[in-house]
Parts: sequence; structure tokens; C-alpha cells
Amino acid sequence: MSNTLASIFCLTLLICSAGCDFFEKTEERSVAAKVKEHLLYTDELVAAVPKGLTSEDSLNFVNGFIESWATQMLLLDKAELNLPAEEKNVEAQLEEYRRSLIIYKYQRQLIGQLLDTTVTEQQIEEYYNNNKDNFELQDNIARGILVKLGKESKDVEKVKNWIRSDKEESREKLEEFCIQHAKAYHLNDEAWVPFEELLSKIPKTPYLNLNYFTTYHFADVQDSTAHYLINVKEIKYKNTVSPIEFEKQNIRNILLNQRKLELTRKLEKDILEEAVAKNEFEILKN
Repeated sequence: MSNTLASIFCLTLLICSAGCDFFEKTEERSVAAKVKEHLLYTDELVAAVPKGLTSEDSLNFVNGFIESWATQMLLLDKAELNLPAEEKNVEAQLEEYRRSLIIYKYQRQLIGQLLDTTVTEQQIEEYYNNNKDNFELQDNIARGILVKLGKESKDVEKVKNWIRSDKEESREKLEEFCIQHAKAYHLNDEAWVPFEELLSKIPKTPYLNLNYFTTYHFADVQDSTAHYLINVKEIKYKNTVSPIEFEKQNIRNILLNQRKLELTRKLEKDILEEAVAKNEFEILKN
């Protein structure tokens, strides 16, 4: 082990065993690492170490942190040496970034207080109907039922009948059975999911594909560990209009983002009008 790594190792052990209080009580700042004229102080290093880490994790973190810090300092020196003066003059950019960041945080706080987050079904439906051309499916989706049973299950025929039935009584019996006996199940046949995601829940079989389920809907397939029963109620195809049920959360997010933009514009307009009314803002003519 090199002297540098040995020092880091010892430092880490000290951090892990003594904790942050040890360093906070020292009168002078001790140095954890040095690269050229740059100093990394121990209290800065300690403050960076996440709480609750094991000794091994702390060692890995400290090693990585010091190496990353040293790399940054060396790159900074290279940049200072090789960049022309105009490229190093970043004060204006830093000030612009500072202003943007503070304004963003303030607007986010105000919007959080003022934003109406209630989105009704009627609003979702209205937006969907007015923008159907924007809701084209990128992949095939499907809704259906899937039940996974043990390989030696004696209830396969009974479950088959329940899965294929549209009666409420059959649905209730199927749900009660699955809770008690199924190895896995998906019973919400109103929810649209990516077709390939649904297909991935059963053993990969050449003939069980989009064409098969378009025609037959139901499949009974086994592997060495389980029995799978799947009933695909409906399929919506790629490049067709996406059903509203599949887009509800997306539409809700769109409507909320629209409200945020409108609220932001109103806040900006109101604050400017207030400044004008108070004679705090004027455009000077030369």
C-alpha cells in the first residue's frame, strides 16, 4: 500500500471510530489531503461522509471522495493555466445562474402554495377528446387476466371457467381463490398494460404471440414449475389512438403543467404591474 493510500485508510478508520465530534472539537483545522497548493480539510471530508455507513462503506466513500477532489483540483489548475482570460471570466455566468436558481426556488414555493391540483374526470375527458391526434400508441397494449398456479394444481379447469366468464359471481370466486391459492395473478382486466409486459409473465412459446391472442384470446401453458392461464380481453395496436384509460395519468400531468405555466406567467405579470404602480420600475429614455 502506498503512503497516500495508507494515510487515507488510517484517516477513514479514525472517522469511523471517533465520529464527527472528534474533529469538531479540535482548535485548528487538520488537513486530510493536499494536491499542490489545494487543501482538503478533515472537517470538510467528515461533513461529506453520509451517516449510517459501515466501516467498509465509509472507507470506499472516503477513498472515492478524496480521489475525485484531487482530480478536480488538478483539472482546475490545468484549466487556469491553459484557458485564455476571456474563457475564465465566468462571473457573469455564475451570477446569471444564481439569479435563475433563486427565482426558480421562489416560484416553485409560490406555485406549491397556490396551485390547484384537483383534476376531474370531465377535464381529463375533455382534453383527451380535443387532442386525440396526440395520443398515438408507440407499442401494442392489452388488458386481460393472468393466473399462475402450482404445477400439480387440481383447480385448473375450475379457474379456466372463472377466467373466461364475465359473470360477477365468477369474478368474486376467482379473486377469493387467487388470494388463497394462486402463486401469482393479475385480475384487473380494466387496466391497460404493454402487451409485451403481459406476455413476459408466461413461458416464452413461439405460437403465443400477437396474432394468436388477436384471434383466440385464451391460452393455457405450462413450464417445469407452474401452470399459467391467461385471457387477453382486448388489444390496442401500435400507431392507433391510445385509449383514455391508458392516458389518464399522462393527461393529468399535462393539465397540471399547463396550470403551472399559467400561474408562473400570472405571477410575473402581477409583480411587474405592482412595480409599475409603485413607481419602482421605469424605462429610461436617453
